Amino acid sequence: MKRNIDLIKAMRTFLVVVDHQSFTAASQTLNLVTSAVSRQVSDLEKHFDCQLLYRTTRAMHLTAEGQFYLEQFKDVLERLDSLEMLTSARQQKVTGHLRMTTPINIGRLGIQKKVSDFLSLHPDVTLSWMLVNRFVNLVEEGVDLAIRVGDLPDSSLIARQFTTLSVHFVASPDYLLQHGTPKHPEELASHQCVLDSSIRTPRRWRYNTNKGEQQVSVQGTIEVNQGGLAAEFAAAGHGVALLPEFLVQEYVDRGELVHILSEYQLPKVPVSLVYPANRMASPALKSLVDYLLEYRPKDKG
Repeated sequence: MKRNIDLIKAMRTFLVVVDHQSFTAASQTLNLVTSAVSRQVSDLEKHFDCQLLYRTTRAMHLTAEGQFYLEQFKDVLERLDSLEMLTSARQQKVTGHLRMTTPINIGRLGIQKKVSDFLSLHPDVTLSWMLVNRFVNLVEEGVDLAIRVGDLPDSSLIARQFTTLSVHFVASPDYLLQHGTPKHPEELASHQCVLDSSIRTPRRWRYNTNKGEQQVSVQGTIEVNQGGLAAEFAAAGHGVALLPEFLVQEYVDRGELVHILSEYQLPKVPVSLVYPANRMASPALKSLVDYLLEYRPKDKG
């Protein structure tokens, strides 16, 4: 019969030992005697009936089974910590009204689901969400939180990076068949382009070269202030578009758009949570920002 042990405590101890590559160093970090640390790891090995570590007088390292269980232990502890955080959030009374603003299509990054989950955890929080493709002055318009795409100008606002995403040159196969595939961004000056007027420079597109960032002036017969609509027009064959990955991926997956000029693609752009410093006195805003950052998505594209 296996001796009853505190599995969670033993797993955490094992992770500290592996991180420090030393029982002695781990014991100092954990404020335990070395024998207690060693015993916890031995108990873990007995419980799972395997050897987790090779130990010599000079060194120690993971066995193959140790490497396997290390990843499993990390997953278990991360899930447990996440559950405890959610439980704490549910028990904490957070109230207040929040006003936030985002670009129209930003929901495709999964933000709506995360905000919805947050509101379910805190039913006493109310929300006004303004979807607009324009610059919103948070202070003048009384908005608590904005989600903005791209590099941010210096200001007194606080900005926290939420994720990053790629921006691609795309066109439909039919358009490229009729007009040819540009080999260099400078050739876009003679192509039809679908323009997104919600960005700061809709007629000057940036691209990357080994000499740094460059710009090309573009033109087109279609200009819209909503990136999702620009993607639809591009997929329908009306020209080349320069759009974030999350707006074009479904069309790429269906073969209605293809990436072009990939070697000139700019580095990923940030998606940031932006808010006035004095608004963080609001428990509702602080809780929402903390929640979004804790469950932020992986980088897009």
